[in-house]
Amino acid sequence: MKIVSVAQMRQLEAAAFAAGISESELQAQAATVVADEVVRLAGLGDRVVVFVGHGNNGRDGGLAALRLARLQRAVEVVLAPRHALSAEEVESLRSLGVDIVHSGEQEAVGPRLRTAVVAVDALAGIGTHGALREPLAGLTRMLNKLRARTVVALDVPSGVDADSGEVPGEAVKADVTVTLGAVKQGLLRFPAAELVGRLIARDIGIPLEAKRELPYNVLEPHGLPNRPLDAHKYAFGRVLIVAGSDHFLGAPVLCAGGALRVGAGLVTVGSTADVRRTVAAHLPEATYTVEDVELHAEKLKTYLEGHQAVVIGPGLGRGPDVTRFVLEVVRNRANGKLVIDADALVAIGETPEWWTLLPRETVLTPHAGELARLVGGELPKDEAPWKTAGRLARQWQCVLVYKGPFTSVAEASGSVHVWPHANPALATGGTGDVLAGVCGGLLAQGCSAAEAARLAVAVHGLAAERVTRQHGWRTLLASDLFAEIPAVLAGLTQPR
Repeated sequence: MKIVSVAQMRQLEAAAFAAGISESELQAQAATVVADEVVRLAGLGDRVVVFVGHGNNGRDGGLAALRLARLQRAVEVVLAPRHALSAEEVESLRSLGVDIVHSGEQEAVGPRLRTAVVAVDALAGIGTHGALREPLAGLTRMLNKLRARTVVALDVPSGVDADSGEVPGEAVKADVTVTLGAVKQGLLRFPAAELVGRLIARDIGIPLEAKRELPYNVLEPHGLPNRPLDAHKYAFGRVLIVAGSDHFLGAPVLCAGGALRVGAGLVTVGSTADVRRTVAAHLPEATYTVEDVELHAEKLKTYLEGHQAVVIGPGLGRGPDVTRFVLEVVRNRANGKLVIDADALVAIGETPEWWTLLPRETVLTPHAGELARLVGGELPKDEAPWKTAGRLARQWQCVLVYKGPFTSVAEASGSVHVWPHANPALATGGTGDVLAGVCGGLLAQGCSAAEAARLAVAVHGLAAERVTRQHGWRTLLASDLFAEIPAVLAGLTQPR
């Protein structure tokens, strides 16, 4: 599924029309997918109220109500002024037993909302600019105040700017947003993203050829192949973790644990004596370099040559000695798969034209602050993070994982995949170390840099969702992710 601006969405619709798909066919398909999502949320006897506004959004909502009625669901429709339904369509709804009220009848609208299991917001769509005016603003306030058990926004929550993500006035706070044909970019930007709820993207029949050249994609995870029954540990690759210092003993535990949990055959930690003892206490499965590395790159030479993937950076600390050490390791890893994270990002950023040193299969994993250091200045405030990531990955010719609420995985071609599920539980120390380790573990098992980065972000995000769902609260410890990674992989793995 693509991520698009409003103008690009209009172009996709025009391409569909040029391919012989009529507007009514697109609208019918949109209505079908929205109605199908509502059916999943509401039982046969549960009441559904659909708010129908103007334009294509309102028409899609009205047609969804019609489909629900034909499926013998208990549907009521609230018609806003200048609603998009024809007199014949209103009559068809009535003939199917749908109770229809006009938005001006507030004494009738309120009770319907209070007793509804699902309310569908189809008041205003992607063509809306500026704050909602009355009576739509009043209907939006009513939807938010008298809430049904679940509010489903059709395409976008009414009142948000589908391009910028701005919310200039009243806006619907949805529990679920069913976005149609492509994900509108404003849904992945704040403050609009706070109002989206669970984002569900659905195809409505726009030709694939029309979307092919669009560079921004929703990250949809694809699983690893099954692990052969006759495999041995070396079949699943070796990962070298160069991480930790006497001030940051936990980072290599989290990084190595991520690599092990995702299935790497062997994980070797190269660090200090204190780090080795700490990792051994928490991860008896890890192995170690014969000599403690202590920021001496020459001690890693044979390990750099003998491991399929290297992860460097978590908890290394900062300073001239760290910078020298990191640059020497990167130079010595000229042809292998490499993940550069955390303090190693700071270190390479201190070298002019550092990107010329990177091996071809390099993954960088910065958050916004680290990315700004790599750029050498502030990041553009008005540029969407996936656009920033795509531009820089193309410039640096690497895979760039720009971490944040909607983590973006950009390739050297400029193609970007965006994880569409923000989770504040991951905003805690150590989760990035786990992500780097997971990425290294997938690289060691044969994934390309882009494949490993995309799958790592998905596994990391899905594991966090499982943790918060089980705990019933939006906090976690980075180490909580370990227990959920196998279950996530099981759901992604191709069947035998």
